[in-house]
Amino acid sequence: MTERARWVIWAAGAVYAVGVALLAVAVYVDLPGFLGAYGDPRAAWPIAVNLAAGLLAYGTWRWVHRRSSRPFAVVLLGLGIATVLVLASASYGRCPEEGLSTGWSVVTRVVGLLTNNYAVDMFSAPGCDTGGVPLALQFARLTQLIVLLVAATSALAALLRTQVDRVAVRWSPRLSVVLGVDATSAPLLTALAADSDRYTLAVLTPDPLAPWVGQARAAGWRVVVTDPRSVDAVARLLVRPSRRHALRRLAVLAPDSTEAQRLMGVVQTAVEGRRTVTGNHPVRALVRMDEAWQAEDWRRRYLSRIPEWIVDTISENEVTARLLVDHLVERGVDHVLLAGQSDLTFAVVAELAQRAREGGLGTGRPGHRGASAPGVTIVGESADEVLEEHALSQRRFGNAQLDRVHAETDHELDEVVAEAVEEHAAPALVFSDVSLPDQRLASRLGASYPRLLVYSRHAEVSGLGAEPLLAQVRAFGSTLDAGQGRPVDSWERIARLLHEDYLRDHPDADDPARRPWAELAPFYRESNVRQVLTTLGSAVAVGRSWGASADAASPPSDDQLDEMARREHDSWLDHYRRYGWTWGPTRDRATKKHPDLLPWDRLPDESRAKDREGVVDSLALLETLGYRSFDDPHATWVRLRRRGEVTAVRRDEPWSWTTAAGAVMRGRAGDWEVIDDGGSRSVDAAIFEETHEPLGGDRWRRVGEVRGRLARPGEVVHSLEGDQTARPGQWVLRGVAGEEWLVSAAHLESAYDRVEG
Repeated sequence: MTERARWVIWAAGAVYAVGVALLAVAVYVDLPGFLGAYGDPRAAWPIAVNLAAGLLAYGTWRWVHRRSSRPFAVVLLGLGIATVLVLASASYGRCPEEGLSTGWSVVTRVVGLLTNNYAVDMFSAPGCDTGGVPLALQFARLTQLIVLLVAATSALAALLRTQVDRVAVRWSPRLSVVLGVDATSAPLLTALAADSDRYTLAVLTPDPLAPWVGQARAAGWRVVVTDPRSVDAVARLLVRPSRRHALRRLAVLAPDSTEAQRLMGVVQTAVEGRRTVTGNHPVRALVRMDEAWQAEDWRRRYLSRIPEWIVDTISENEVTARLLVDHLVERGVDHVLLAGQSDLTFAVVAELAQRAREGGLGTGRPGHRGASAPGVTIVGESADEVLEEHALSQRRFGNAQLDRVHAETDHELDEVVAEAVEEHAAPALVFSDVSLPDQRLASRLGASYPRLLVYSRHAEVSGLGAEPLLAQVRAFGSTLDAGQGRPVDSWERIARLLHEDYLRDHPDADDPARRPWAELAPFYRESNVRQVLTTLGSAVAVGRSWGASADAASPPSDDQLDEMARREHDSWLDHYRRYGWTWGPTRDRATKKHPDLLPWDRLPDESRAKDREGVVDSLALLETLGYRSFDDPHATWVRLRRRGEVTAVRRDEPWSWTTAAGAVMRGRAGDWEVIDDGGSRSVDAAIFEETHEPLGGDRWRRVGEVRGRLARPGEVVHSLEGDQTARPGQWVLRGVAGEEWLVSAAHLESAYDRVEG
């Protein structure tokens, strides 16, 4: 809550409370001066002032807490009924009904008023010199009508909640949408809502009775019952007139990665070729990928979609590993023992390797304080396999930091723990598997070595336990909720690191753009994230790649550097102009003036050189973090037009089919089985209907365009039907829904024509 909003609520609330008190007192006492109007049955302004103050206080409070689960209608009803009780009691107590005690008369009349029986006959009786119906009772009557209206509309809204949500989502100019929610990802909704004050929050689900629906509504989400796999159904909610769409944020939380990719493709198809309502802004997407290696691969593959899409991934293992490593670093752990061979083991090692790279930022510079990550020993019979997988994934992404990770297969865990406690000042032990023997062993080792920090995994625990079970043994469990707001966005994480590195070289406490990240204004935070994403996207645009590769990084050519610098300046220019900045001969933050707010062609040479230097620095720092840029002949996408005819039938049951390379793919019920010279394969129903025209019977003509590029041998393509590994000479094709698949060069030649331009 802002200070201004708090002041408005308290000030307006105080005016309302004082007004109610004056109305009650004025029934019995003639107030002095202009306050006498509170006792005048014909006065209008006291009622107007009280009504305006009450609505302002309540409206501001509701707006501030609009994303919370507070029972707004109940609060308004409670305040209204309290006002009616105070003012009606004061009014009816002034002229009790003849033949009844004052108390009983007041009670019966007040109850009658609450049930919509507005009794005023006693105020015209002899001996009741009020001069008419007290102004207090008139305001009580108005408040009572408002209470009835709120109660009725609240009941109607509850009955029509789904329809109301659909209308609100259909007409919103800015949407934050979630698809694929299940019980494990539902806790994430609160975190996602916390960073979306500027958007209408919408969850799309085919099941209105899902157990998490109440949790979603309590977190501020509107629940729209629809088929999230239907392009038409999703488009009706997202699309706006003039070839625009309202989608600004997207989270796809389906636990199955293939289903997540399907849902992502549906949304991409629904908004394809359209701009956002508020301008040509990218869509920020968060996709659940529970396998850590696949998550990182997806994150990097989507870099080629910038600026239309900015995609990050999240997984239970990555988030859980991040929470564990955060706690390890906070406790000053200098060596980590990992027991168990689950996917979480791999995720913890990968997170520690990333922390080591982050600690290496700025190494060798004066004042550098980069903290080194603790060393890691993987213990167990399969430790060598885990280490080999880690080394393979790290090298595949061009990462180093493998020297501090070791495998121990020759000694029992007790021996390794005893040695670690003796050699290291602050050791820790993490059990990554869920098993009763491991939980008992964790307790025994924790009791035996009070200095050892032990993490014991439990299926019934979510996240990290707040208190130790005993000694320094803490329970933890898988979670998607990283805590402290929404999940950490990988690109914002990199932007924060780059900003902190910049501050080390260019400190200036008086410059608002050079404040620590926690104190940085949203405008400058967004600009830092924008710079990272622009660097990533512009590298792809000039024929470079951030894909999975162990190739050595190469500096951009002069032409590439010039184009990347121009794109960075254009992005910076658009960001500043959107926030109201204009050109001025000198920089003035108060009036939002800047001398570099000019097109690239009119920019002074000194400013162009600064943009080039910024691109070079960003590339170097991204390389330190494991994002290596290199010339890539496989990064160029070309337009291809589909041609030819096929035989196709729609299947009512799931089935499997095999690619020419021997990979087993899976079609779902409702998919189309397509048969041509390349054999038989499955195609998603929505995609098939958009890319084929009926010729009669089972014959169809292939229509539309796709994009394609030469595949890198060995890369894994996550198609809708399953994973495919590229062989030399194959091509990666990307369809209308963003789906990707592999084809041979021969099939490309026979079924596609290249489109020039």
